[in-house]
Amino acid sequence: MEWEIFEFKTRFISAEVEAGKLKYVSSGLDRGFSARVILNGRVGFASASTKDEALSLAEKIAKVSEDELDDFPCEKPVRVEGIYDRRVEEVNSEYIMEEFERLRSAADKVNIAAARIEHAVEEVRITNSFGLESYEKATSSSFMVEAVFQEGSAYEVCESRSIELDIEGTVKRAERLAVDSASAVKIDSGFYDVVLQPIAVHQLLSNTLYPSLSAENVEKGRSAVKLGDEFGRITIIDDPTVEGGLMSCGFDDEGVSARKTVLIDNGVVKSYYTDWKHSKKYGITGNGFRVEEGSFPSPVVSNVVLKTEKAEDDNCLVIHSLVGSHTANPVSGEFSLECNNAYFKGKAVKGAMIYGNVFDLLKKVEGGLEEVRQVENTITKSLRFEGMRVI
Repeated sequence: MEWEIFEFKTRFISAEVEAGKLKYVSSGLDRGFSARVILNGRVGFASASTKDEALSLAEKIAKVSEDELDDFPCEKPVRVEGIYDRRVEEVNSEYIMEEFERLRSAADKVNIAAARIEHAVEEVRITNSFGLESYEKATSSSFMVEAVFQEGSAYEVCESRSIELDIEGTVKRAERLAVDSASAVKIDSGFYDVVLQPIAVHQLLSNTLYPSLSAENVEKGRSAVKLGDEFGRITIIDDPTVEGGLMSCGFDDEGVSARKTVLIDNGVVKSYYTDWKHSKKYGITGNGFRVEEGSFPSPVVSNVVLKTEKAEDDNCLVIHSLVGSHTANPVSGEFSLECNNAYFKGKAVKGAMIYGNVFDLLKKVEGGLEEVRQVENTITKSLRFEGMRVI
């Protein structure tokens, strides 16, 4: 019998703000074990509060499982810089209260409808019967705010691997967007050159393009993307080694060492991202992650780095974020999304919706502009696209 133990421990402290008031501060510890066992080529999986219980349950499941797996990886993890800040270990309720006061002081014109601050220390340990012993500790901090001004509103976020959060700057960005949206006007339907800012880029691509590049989805017929397909002048790299990247790590949740993978090179699809199981057919990329700590590993992107030529934003519909991105079709790439905090020729726009197909849209990418920003797992500039349908 071969076995694998995945152990996780997350300590966190967070604050919730509602209607401008501090609703509560909470802290906690999440800890657990997941086990996989291979018996006669069949794999069983289970999660439990103890290692022995997880192993015992996984062994029972392996005896009746239909899932197949030959072995587990055994690779030396790489060292990634900038993913741990010792100061996060010291965050307490007093520090959180100070951050709340900074939040409240930064809002001049708007009301804070909702906000959340969180700091966490995460530890992962993976061992298996093939000799793997990998351990990593990382930290994360995040801040989300929703601001309201008269009939206008806006949403902004700030995330970091360090203790430092740009609370004031994030509130000010949300404030400007909310104030502008209160006097927003409608625009005529038609085809517009569009600039998607980083939040909108992430919302669109994470629900359409990224799933289509998963080896598991390709294998199961849930992707229309094939190697060699061409999608415009853009390069997309999965890179878990980015210094300080929000999804950076020395190894994935199966113990495969972190490595860069060029998914799309100057518009040409070069590779899919894989977990350990699918790496036997599609090549190792180190993307076997668990969506939740106690779930079975599957192909998931790490930091997705988007690179393209330089562009300008003249005469474009500029979109800060999108509403309903989860409704986009990850197989066909079709989307119909409401624009949130959009601008055209310097004036705020309301009620606009964009329609299209992400694979056709990528062929219309004209370049990037402004500074690079990471939003969740997407690292990108604002991207300009030619001739998007707007209603």
